[in-house]
Amino acid sequence: MIAYLLGLALGATPAASTAPPAQPAGTWVVEDVTVIPADTDEVLAHRTVVIRDGKIERILPQASKTKVKGAAVVDGRGKYLVPGFVDAHVHLSTEGAIRDSKDAAISGLDLGQEHRYDRQIMLNLLKAGVTGVANLGGSAGSDEDLLRLRGEIDAGRMDGPKLYVGKRINGPRAAVAVSPTQPVPASKPESPTTAADGILAVQRARERGYDFIKPYQFLNRETYRAIVEESARQGFITTGHLPELGCASCADRAFAFGHPMTNIAHSEELARFARIEHDLSPKDIEALAQAVSASGMSVTPTLVTLRTIVDMYVHRQVPAVPGGWDASVDAVTRLDWAPPGNRYLSQAFRDQEGADAFSAGYDFARVLTRELWKRKVPLTVGTDAALPGLAFGVSVQQEMVELREIGLKPVEVLRAASINAHRLFDPKAGSGAVRAGERANLVLLDADPLADIQNVGKIAGVFAQGRWLPMAEIERKLAEGEGFERGLQQQLRERKQAAH
Repeated sequence: MIAYLLGLALGATPAASTAPPAQPAGTWVVEDVTVIPADTDEVLAHRTVVIRDGKIERILPQASKTKVKGAAVVDGRGKYLVPGFVDAHVHLSTEGAIRDSKDAAISGLDLGQEHRYDRQIMLNLLKAGVTGVANLGGSAGSDEDLLRLRGEIDAGRMDGPKLYVGKRINGPRAAVAVSPTQPVPASKPESPTTAADGILAVQRARERGYDFIKPYQFLNRETYRAIVEESARQGFITTGHLPELGCASCADRAFAFGHPMTNIAHSEELARFARIEHDLSPKDIEALAQAVSASGMSVTPTLVTLRTIVDMYVHRQVPAVPGGWDASVDAVTRLDWAPPGNRYLSQAFRDQEGADAFSAGYDFARVLTRELWKRKVPLTVGTDAALPGLAFGVSVQQEMVELREIGLKPVEVLRAASINAHRLFDPKAGSGAVRAGERANLVLLDADPLADIQNVGKIAGVFAQGRWLPMAEIERKLAEGEGFERGLQQQLRERKQAAH
């Protein structure tokens, strides 16, 4: 299991936003740019792209010399316009989570009134070209904060990526333990062990306005099935963990693939199935890939997540954040990355059964993901940030490199990072390609990503929710929050000194 949750105790509803009024989407003309639509292998050189009211209005040959009244001009010479990237698997830390935490190290921190903490995280995502994010669940209080953030960004009152907020539904671990050491708690919608409570949990998620459902692995067979089926009836996609194996009420592999989710949240989930039943046998790769392909599920591999966990296990330290991004990790997150908050550096983590197979599991997951790609299983880019070592935003670029290294062509990596995610989370809002009529969530790159996928890190600016933010403007807005960050660090230092 890789999912990394902040583990903060939450419950209170966040205070109302004091954000500024909505900013209009406006009109822009990107001149003489190379367009990479990403839904095909096309490359459209020397194009003029007209963006109006949050959508791509026209894509024309540069020779047309189009003039658009009231439009601001963006110089696209030597640059490449690609779809905005989507992180299909994150666990966003929020100001609401900090406020509600019972952890003495962070509880009661003075966060001000301007949602500065949330704004910095959203800006760092945009800085990396991430214009869409799927949050795969937290507790009630953190989800409440994210639903508020989603509304602020959609309304144009906050700069940030399009947020998709998932409801995590899980049963008590004791309900699927092979050798239970305690009685199974009574079923309730918050932790269901019956089909009825699982259905009610999904229905409540629909009433609350969640975007999708995340089934988790400690659901028994019938509850898991009920949640997946009710989610489909409610119009939800499901992306999460495969059910646990090995107990009387657990699923088996045939059941899991016979009642599929929309998407599997990690290739490591498939490696877990292989480890339990066949001890990571290479012969099982083809069988698993065929089962996924036949089921119709897509997969978010999160290879960089498993690689980072292996790195911590082997080297006993958090791997370095890529150059230039270390400063983007806020003080609260960094505290969670250090012992004792970081469970991946604990002796208990090292002592767990099967820990010595983590490296083999990463190799297995890479080969399996390549086999899924060869079978045309749709892949998306996800990171599990902010797992220790994986900063919000830049980790998306790291995962794109991982997919390139297992064999995907650069345009296929771009497709996984954009179009496939749009098809998964937001199919009614268009394809996500750089095409006329599509929503203007775009990245303008200074170098060709088809020549070298690492060029996805060379960002000139982004269109987010139809608003143009050049990199200089993103950096300026981030700099406005540096004083807040320093104040947060000072508060944490003072608490640490007082504790000693």
